Amino acid sequence: MNLDWAQMQMPMNFDQARPDLLSPEMVFSPNGYMDGQMMDTMAFMHQNGMTAGYPFPSLQTPMHTPGIEQMEHCFPNMMMQQHGELDSPPSSLSIPTDSDIDNNPACTDAWSAFRCNPSVSSSNCPKTAKINLERLEQTLKSHDNWSNWRPTYDEADFALGDNLAVTPLQEMPRDKLLAVTQSFLHRALDIHRDEQGQQFPGSTSHASSNYGSGFVILPPARVLECFLRSYVNGFERYFPLTAKGTLNANELLHGYNDRASSLLVLLMMAQGAMLTPSVDARWLTAGLTEACRISLFNLIESNITMSSDPQVLHAALLFIVQAAWSGDKWQMDIAMGQRGVYFAMLRHSGLLDGQQNQHNNNQMMHHKDVDSLWNNWVQQESRSRLIYSWAMVDQDLSLFHDTAPLFSVTEFNEPMPDSDALWHAKSAQEWSSIFEQVHEFSGGASSLGSGVRPLSLRDLFRHFLDDAIVSQGIELTPLQLRLLLHPLQSLVCQFRQLLSCFSDSTMSLPGSSTFTAASTRLRLEEVQALLQRWFALADRYMKANPLCPLMQASLVIFHLISLNAVTNFPEIEKLARRDELDGSYQQLVWLHKRAISDVEEAIFHCGQVVRHIRAMPRSIRPSWWAGAVYRVALILWADSLVHNEGMTPSATYPGNAEGNSFAIDALSPDHPMVVRYLSKREGTAMVTKRDGSLMPIDNSFGVLFHCVDVIGEGVSTRFADGIRNKLERLAKGGR
Repeated sequence: MNLDWAQMQMPMNFDQARPDLLSPEMVFSPNGYMDGQMMDTMAFMHQNGMTAGYPFPSLQTPMHTPGIEQMEHCFPNMMMQQHGELDSPPSSLSIPTDSDIDNNPACTDAWSAFRCNPSVSSSNCPKTAKINLERLEQTLKSHDNWSNWRPTYDEADFALGDNLAVTPLQEMPRDKLLAVTQSFLHRALDIHRDEQGQQFPGSTSHASSNYGSGFVILPPARVLECFLRSYVNGFERYFPLTAKGTLNANELLHGYNDRASSLLVLLMMAQGAMLTPSVDARWLTAGLTEACRISLFNLIESNITMSSDPQVLHAALLFIVQAAWSGDKWQMDIAMGQRGVYFAMLRHSGLLDGQQNQHNNNQMMHHKDVDSLWNNWVQQESRSRLIYSWAMVDQDLSLFHDTAPLFSVTEFNEPMPDSDALWHAKSAQEWSSIFEQVHEFSGGASSLGSGVRPLSLRDLFRHFLDDAIVSQGIELTPLQLRLLLHPLQSLVCQFRQLLSCFSDSTMSLPGSSTFTAASTRLRLEEVQALLQRWFALADRYMKANPLCPLMQASLVIFHLISLNAVTNFPEIEKLARRDELDGSYQQLVWLHKRAISDVEEAIFHCGQVVRHIRAMPRSIRPSWWAGAVYRVALILWADSLVHNEGMTPSATYPGNAEGNSFAIDALSPDHPMVVRYLSKREGTAMVTKRDGSLMPIDNSFGVLFHCVDVIGEGVSTRFADGIRNKLERLAKGGR
């Protein structure tokens, strides 16, 4: 029985659509897939209510999100096109626009991860390093654009009440930042000046050949402050590295090393610009990331002692995060390659050993002055938060690239970060009062000066394995719960990789190999039980505390790790690329069984991922959120392929009835319908469209475009746009 892939991609009962509504151009292309005209017409039909009773997903334009419609009014030099593309301002330089680069399939198909489309060789992917620098130089010379620039984020996203304050940038620090920025840019342009890489049509390398012909000017102070505000509103919620509740760039730029401090502040601004839907901000992010990458490496190479400097390690962390989720193939690859270098720097610095902490604790016990105690504690806490931020970066990159984490839990002997309320205290008196509450001693004894610190991740994980956290009264913070997922992810990755090494023939034969496979499955089930133990701790925390973005991100990571325990995502991506697929239905069913071991469990976790992401404010989402939706899309898509047009919903799901459908992405895990679905395999799981209606998930075309719609609800970034384009091309047949 051969498969017609095009029919599998189409919604059910397409032939029964009203013929009077179909234009003559709505025909299948010769290769059996839908052409672009047909897709656009069907989207128009659905948006205008012309497909009543027809099982279509919501196909609203992804950029039609709240606040985006007013972009043209706020940005005279920028227009948002139909599919979320950003028009560049007019320029005398012939530099490729975002449409040339971001929507070029070669630029996304060459990604080393998120590979649902046929891959292309890296040699066929245009190099963008010099282009990013040229864009940066151009946008910094466009003074009129920045003078009229206004942010477009939703002010409600900044009204959560727990974000940091930003000190206005003063004139002298801004002048220093300008001088350092110009030197960074010229050095980077000089390095790429003679680069003989592939160029886009129309690129003239005019900017690089005259890189020293003029001076660049930083955007106005209010714009830089806006980017810093965006940085603390987004990045700092997931990597809280700024103490005392205020980000003061002026103080940072008065540090002992101008280059290191300037690198840190520039990367903060680039991170904030990354979350701003503006073409100028997008160009600023890409160019600053490349310029800072070169200067960061040069700084360490010229002075090896800087490899253990906290500001340098902080700047390196910002660079890795920005590059890894930039949507630029070359920056993403560099981030994955250089993370090992910076991880090694962190190891060799001695910060992971925890020996310095013992010395500082002894010093604290001899201090009587509250100000001295506070300052000493801030130094210790800064080191802990920097170390464990690298642990979270390690986990994020390994999770979405389907590789094992580079760090082991046994390496983390430094105390974990303490309460955020202590970290954000703005005075010694406020800190001391909170410290007595957080670390309350029995008998009314004061905890100030005791040197008490949280457990290390290694010790906390040992208590977790012994199921002793609740019994010993250990109160966990959202950051500590997030870090507990790191070793659990390592275990899931280890056993999942081992299971994938067993062949099907070996699994069916008696012998030692079968025993090893069964033992590995059992160990994986034990890890799944540990994941449920983690969720019980998280649920215990959420019942007593308000839900914050970091906790929401931790829940998304938990469900993604749980998905890895019941799915083989690399196999799903191979199916999407049609690698080694002969077109038979028997092979498809076999691949489905091999890729998804527990369908209901996988669908449940997919729904929960979408539920938590949609609950996050648009401007306050982790950099990888679109990648999480991508994994959900492909897992639901792979499951829907086995539901062919001959299978009705009642035959697809046991126990299905008219009133037995429920929204898997809207109900909590303890809802009775979700519990019955997981325990008794009863009910029909569906997903929720923007208008609140339910959509079945047994159609591959509808599932993919529903996830495209979910991505369109968030802020447009190069990475999110690349993910959306990949899913759209998969839905259209991979063209």
